[in-house]
Amino acid sequence: MDNKNQNGPLFSVVHYLDVFLDKSCFVFLLIANLCLGLMLVGTFATIFLRLFTISFYWIWPWTMQFFVWMTFFGFFVVYRLGKDIVVDFLVFKLGPKAVLITRYLVPILIMTIMGFILKEMPVIISSQVGVIDGVITPWGGELERYTLSIPLGISCLLIFMNSFLELIKAYLGFPETLPSHSSELES
Repeated sequence: MDNKNQNGPLFSVVHYLDVFLDKSCFVFLLIANLCLGLMLVGTFATIFLRLFTISFYWIWPWTMQFFVWMTFFGFFVVYRLGKDIVVDFLVFKLGPKAVLITRYLVPILIMTIMGFILKEMPVIISSQVGVIDGVITPWGGELERYTLSIPLGISCLLIFMNSFLELIKAYLGFPETLPSHSSELES
C-alpha cells in the first residue's frame, strides 16, 4: 500500500465505509438466518400439524415471504464475504496486468448493474400493488406486496457501495482480497 495515502482523507473514508459495510453485513447475516429459521419452523409446524389435521393457512405464505427476504438480505452478505462464484483462474494465467485491470473493471461493471437496478427500484416498488394473500400481520391486515423488494434495493445499494470501496482500495494500493484458493492458481 502507498504510504502517502495512509493518513489522508480518502484513507479515512475507506476505513469508515469498510466498518459500516462490515456491520451491515453482520446485521444482514443475522436477518437472513432469522428468516431461514422462521422458514424451517413454519415448514415443520405445517408438516407436524397435519398429523392432527390442523392447518393454519397463513404459515405457507409467510414461509414464502421469509424465503424471499432471506434471499435478498443474503444477496449482500454473499457478495461482501466473497462467497459468490469467482472464475479467476483465467485472469491469473494472463498475468498481473490482467489482475490489475479486473480490480478496476469488475467493480465498475458491478456498480453499473447495481445502478440500473437502483434506478428501476421506484418502478419496481410502485408496480407491486396490493397485498400478499395469506401473509397476515399481527395487526390483522395482509402485508403489502412491495415489501418483497425493499431488501433487494437495500442490498443493491450496499453492493454498489462495496464496489465503490473496492475501487478506492485499488486506487490507494490496498492489497486485493483474494479467495483462499487463488494463491494456488497463481503458481
